[in-house]
Amino acid sequence: MPRFLTLALLALLIACTAEPPREQAFDPERPWRKPGDVIDSIFPMEEYLRRFREGTTAPTGLSGGAPSPDSLAARVLAAVSAHDSAALGALALTRSEFGWLVFPEHRYSAPPYELDPAIFWLQIQASSQKGADRLLHRYGGQALTLRGVSCSRDTLQLIGTGVTMQSGCVVRFTADGTDQEGQLFGSIVERDGVAKLVGFANDL
Repeated sequence: MPRFLTLALLALLIACTAEPPREQAFDPERPWRKPGDVIDSIFPMEEYLRRFREGTTAPTGLSGGAPSPDSLAARVLAAVSAHDSAALGALALTRSEFGWLVFPEHRYSAPPYELDPAIFWLQIQASSQKGADRLLHRYGGQALTLRGVSCSRDTLQLIGTGVTMQSGCVVRFTADGTDQEGQLFGSIVERDGVAKLVGFANDL
């Protein structure tokens, strides 16, 4: 048999018997991974963090927030009342704050999760933008006055000691003279006496 024909048959045999790309079955410990996802590479968390932090500067602390959850909620209402999206956005975590200060202390950064922070950040930003748009559409331009805010200490998400988190925050406020309450934003993180929002995910 000619050599070129032998090589052609061998190549065909390999192509027919080679395994297809390995698909990722549903993993309840990693709910962001979907059945059908092809695993092309797995990086250690150090590499995920390096890639996510690339182009950012390590902050020394949280900036642009407020001294407490109550004062943070008051600033949210003031920004919404003024229909000031820039002021509203300044009350939430920045990419660098998330990548350097918050995510390393989050449970998703450790085994068995080890979620790529870029994916987590993308999810946070998507829900936050939608929530901020709803908040401004619903209450923007109205006279808003804070009556109080109630949150629960979240001991499940964070495993470090440098950052604390409050979740399930219910804001009691007055909108154009009418008393209301609801979840206007997502979790609050606090570090060294400064509180900021993780995002604006809400139930509006």
